[in-house]
Amino acid sequence: MNKVLRCITLSALVAAGSVTAALAAPYEPPVAVSTPAVDSAVLDAYSGDIHGIDVQFTIKENGAVDDVKLLTSSGDAAVDASIVDAVSSWRFKPASDSDGKPVESFKTEFIDFKK
Repeated sequence: MNKVLRCITLSALVAAGSVTAALAAPYEPPVAVSTPAVDSAVLDAYSGDIHGIDVQFTIKENGAVDDVKLLTSSGDAAVDASIVDAVSSWRFKPASDSDGKPVESFKTEFIDFKK
C-alpha cells in the first residue's frame, strides 16, 4: 500500500512539475535594445527624498513597451511623468517561447535617479 501511495504521489508531482514548467516564464527573456534616460533637466530640478522607484511594464511581441506603471511615486508629478515617458520609449528584443516565437512579457525595473 505504501508503494502505491508513493507512486501516486510521485506521478502527481511529476505531472504538476510539467504543468508548472509549461506555464513558467518565456524560454528566452527580453533583451533591452534602446533605453533612453529620464529627462535630466526634470531630475535636476527634483528636490525630494526618494532616489529611485520601481516601474512595471509590458513588453509586447514587437518589442515595444506598453502599460507602464509606477509601483511607487517620487512625490513629484513632473518626475513621475518623465519616468513614464522615458520607459514608454524603451525598445526590447522581445521574449520568445521554446519555438523562438516572440511572446509578450512583463518586467519590473528600478529607476535610480540619485544625484
